[in-house]
Amino acid sequence: MVNTLAVDNDAKQTIEALRTELQKTKEKLQAVEELKSQSGDAGTLVDSYISGKITQLKEQIATLEKREERYKTVFADRISVFRRACCELFGFKIVMDEHQRSNGIPVTRFTLQSIYAQSDDEKLEFEYESGNTTILANDYTSQPEISRQVEIFIRKMNSIPAFTANLTVESFNRRTLS
Repeated sequence: MVNTLAVDNDAKQTIEALRTELQKTKEKLQAVEELKSQSGDAGTLVDSYISGKITQLKEQIATLEKREERYKTVFADRISVFRRACCELFGFKIVMDEHQRSNGIPVTRFTLQSIYAQSDDEKLEFEYESGNTTILANDYTSQPEISRQVEIFIRKMNSIPAFTANLTVESFNRRTLS
C-alpha cells in the first residue's frame, strides 16, 4: 500500500507538472497574441513570425492537454486494478476519501468493507494523518463483539492488520459455516 501511495504521489506530481507547463504555454500564447494585436502595421515579417508562434503554441497546448488526459486515464486504470487486487487479496473493498480538518491539515479517510459482510452497514473507517492511522467509531465498531476486538487488537496490541485478519476469518466462518 505504501508503494501504491508513492505511485499515486508520482502520478499526481506528473499531472501537476503537466498542468503547470500547460498554464505557462497558455500564458505565452496570450502574450504573443497581445503582441500581435499591438504590432498593427509594423510589417508582414513580424506578423508572419507571430502567426507561426501562435500556431506552434496552440499545437503545444493541444499536445500537453492530450498528454494530461492520457496520464489521467492510465492512472485511473492502475488505481482500479490496485483496488480490485486488494479486494481479492485481503478481502476488503477500500474507498479512499481526502478532506481537510478545520485547521487545514489534510486527512485521508479509508472505508473498508469485508467481502464477507452480511450487511452494507458493516464498514470500518480509518483516518490516516501524518503517518498515523486511527480507527473511527461507528455503529458497526460499537457493537460489543467488534468493540472488544478493536480494544484487543488495535488498542492493546497496536495491530490493525491483526484486527482486520481476525475479522475476515470470523466473517468468513459466519458466512460459510452457518
